Amino acid sequence: MEILINLLIVLGLAVLAIIIRFFGGEMLISGYNTSSPEEKAYMKEKGIGKFVGNYLFGLAAVILAGFLLGKAGVPYAQDISWAVFVVVIVVMLIRGRRFNPPGPPSRQRRVTQWLALVIAAVVGVLVTWNALPAGIELQSGQVTISGAYGTSFKYVDIEQVQLLEELPEISLRTNGISLGPINKGHFQLDNGSSVLLFLRNTKPPFIHITFQSEGKPIIINSGDPVSTHELFQELSARVD
Repeated sequence: MEILINLLIVLGLAVLAIIIRFFGGEMLISGYNTSSPEEKAYMKEKGIGKFVGNYLFGLAAVILAGFLLGKAGVPYAQDISWAVFVVVIVVMLIRGRRFNPPGPPSRQRRVTQWLALVIAAVVGVLVTWNALPAGIELQSGQVTISGAYGTSFKYVDIEQVQLLEELPEISLRTNGISLGPINKGHFQLDNGSSVLLFLRNTKPPFIHITFQSEGKPIIINSGDPVSTHELFQELSARVD
């Protein structure tokens, strides 16, 4: 599944680049499609199609390189590639300002520019919020994990709490975030089972929680091994 997702992203970017660069697909460029005929003629003459097409080829190459290096065993290769992906987009937007026609921008172009800024700000806030450490609170009758992908569960529903010295192999991130050593959200293991992760780092130990019902297992750790051990002991005492 991970291979298919990455392949679709790379192929999608490459096809879009080919259409824009070689087949007059400038109308697919945000800002160009809302400009006046005069502004479109100016931007096309300046080579906006070639500019955007080349950057899209570059973005496809970045994602492909990250995926291949990750499969080759390079640590955090895919996470780094996505960080580079964002940086390249920002650089493209900044450099793309030279295609703005002279004179005051049209109302449509101003709206597009502000919309792009708002989207960038929202993405930045979401990434920051997702990367923040999860709050783990052991309450009187239940455990509450706050923050992105937060959840809560009762002690009586817990089947087993184990302390793992090795993290199970993860095959796919289905709905979560991975930023270097930080892994949060829904993932799939190599054996095909699903798990909910709240990991601050990849240093053992890890607390593995399973449930009596069909609830998804949870694996958590704290910022350091000592804190993780303390959390495990307190949680085990409450479950027992």
